[in-house]
Amino acid sequence: MGPKEEIEKRVAELLEPILEEEGLELYDVEWSPAGRYSYLRIYIDREGGVTIGDCERVSHQISDLLDVEDLINTRYFLEVSSPGLTRELKKPLHYQKSVGSMVRVVLKRVGELGRTLEGTLKEADDEGFTLLTEEGEVRIEYHEVARARLEIEGV
Repeated sequence: MGPKEEIEKRVAELLEPILEEEGLELYDVEWSPAGRYSYLRIYIDREGGVTIGDCERVSHQISDLLDVEDLINTRYFLEVSSPGLTRELKKPLHYQKSVGSMVRVVLKRVGELGRTLEGTLKEADDEGFTLLTEEGEVRIEYHEVARARLEIEGV
């Protein structure tokens, strides 16, 4: 595990009790080291969505905790937000919670690098998912996905 993944993992562990107390769940943590200023992005969610107040409370609590833990030894910007309506799908749980939704998938399959598929997410398990496209059902393994995100229907 590299330094980026180690920071993301440790931040997720620190967030667990904070989010549990607030009735929130962690959607994702992204550590983006970049030159003079790095970014720590924390995406939180809950059934029915999150408010700006939720984001503010979590931001203050994790900021204080990160200062005490001295986990990150460089200047960085902390961003806490909802994953948004067109959220990126990264983990099997993200796909499983999005069954029935419209999804856009960019493949990294051999011979199909960069090919984009759109369709309804029919089912998802721990290895991959089934996408219902205009051409029919397509089974895709997670390791074959370059990028996937929810789409807003009719836009």
